[in-house]
Amino acid sequence: MMSPILAIVPLFILATYSFADVFDAFDDSIHYDVVWGDPKINFKNGKENLVLKTSNAEEYICQIPVPAPSQSLEDADADISARDIIAKLETDKSCSYRVDSYWIYEVCHGQKIRQFHEERDVNNKKVLVKHSYILGYISYDSYSTNVGDHIPTLNHAGALRPYYSALYSGGTECDLKPGFKRETVVIYMCMPDFQTSVVSVKETSTCRYEIIIYTSLLCKNAQYHVKEDPINHIYCLSKDGSKWKKPIGYDNLAVQRKETFFDNIPVPDSVPKEVQHVDHPKQNKNSASKEPKKSQLTFPEKNFVKQFLSGEKCVVGGVGWWKYEFCYLKSLKQFHKEKNGVKTEILLGIWDENRHIEHMNEIGKAVEPSMGPTFTDLFFFFGNICDETGLPRQVQVRIRCSNHSNVQALTMFMEEPNTCIYKFTAESVLFCTVLGSMDKFGIPRASIEDIMENL
Repeated sequence: MMSPILAIVPLFILATYSFADVFDAFDDSIHYDVVWGDPKINFKNGKENLVLKTSNAEEYICQIPVPAPSQSLEDADADISARDIIAKLETDKSCSYRVDSYWIYEVCHGQKIRQFHEERDVNNKKVLVKHSYILGYISYDSYSTNVGDHIPTLNHAGALRPYYSALYSGGTECDLKPGFKRETVVIYMCMPDFQTSVVSVKETSTCRYEIIIYTSLLCKNAQYHVKEDPINHIYCLSKDGSKWKKPIGYDNLAVQRKETFFDNIPVPDSVPKEVQHVDHPKQNKNSASKEPKKSQLTFPEKNFVKQFLSGEKCVVGGVGWWKYEFCYLKSLKQFHKEKNGVKTEILLGIWDENRHIEHMNEIGKAVEPSMGPTFTDLFFFFGNICDETGLPRQVQVRIRCSNHSNVQALTMFMEEPNTCIYKFTAESVLFCTVLGSMDKFGIPRASIEDIMENL
């Protein structure tokens, strides 16, 4: 994306200053924004100012900052090596899981990776493991690729993230590539306040896999923190005394940038003018020229979406002792069912919009409007009393947009960063549409009908 300053400069014409020396420092990797008439800025403090004039004869005094250096990963403290951090996971013989719509992935750090499917017997009492594959065993030789001054990075979740990797090889033989055994590259990334969790699994090529794991443990080594580039502020003040006045051309440019490509598609000359402006498609349901939407839902999908978003249908998932029942904008429970049918159930939290808004105000957190948000956090309170703390349980429910093509597929995983305070993440392609209608408190506001129409 073009830096704001590069979009604004064409509005100005040269006045009393030469730009040659200034633009030597400009770079697309350096981020700028423009602040119009900030009263805290002293334009007579001895710094060099630019006098700029627009094509509409508007004059501004602007201070162009010296670009601040970005955070240097090489200079960061690295007393604890990434290898030692990951070795702790191996020593503890811990495993991390990811539950998808069909497959369960088990990453036992420093041991092996398994992909399997579970089903219950006809009496719904016994869990049967079917279709189990080993995706690789740890290859300690791969650790040598992490040694050295250069730390590899990966563009992931909107940021360039340093990572530590390990190769797991020699898994189950690949049916599609005879003689080749499955292998997986496990990528560890620093993520504060995150227990070690599998966040994505993908097959990069036939029987070769990539697994990304978030862990707060890796954040102990500052070299694995996400590099943050500072934003350099350009301060401009109108010379006519109207401090907050923006250039006319700037406002026009902002309007132009909001126009979509489709707004500017020319109408073919062969189309008569009187039929260029047609009614909304909803008013022409029987029109033969109407093109069907590319992503039409089947009846079962429509039924699932409607029932899930209304809270009528809950989704159950989880691996191991505890299972989880997630009811959208309603409640979150964890439960265990014994072989004899006895069920232990714990309410982790219920959705109360007023309490969520109150909490958001307490922590002083507001959701910044953005183009295409990828997740939102919803706070559920009033769970069952915790024996250890004597307080009601509560849970931060993060709904995240996923690139999975099936709207009925929901991926869930749970963390407990503090005693009886949980962090639950649910991922689905359905949420990609839901997240397009958030208010400042992060609460989705679109109706079920609007969501289904846009899927």
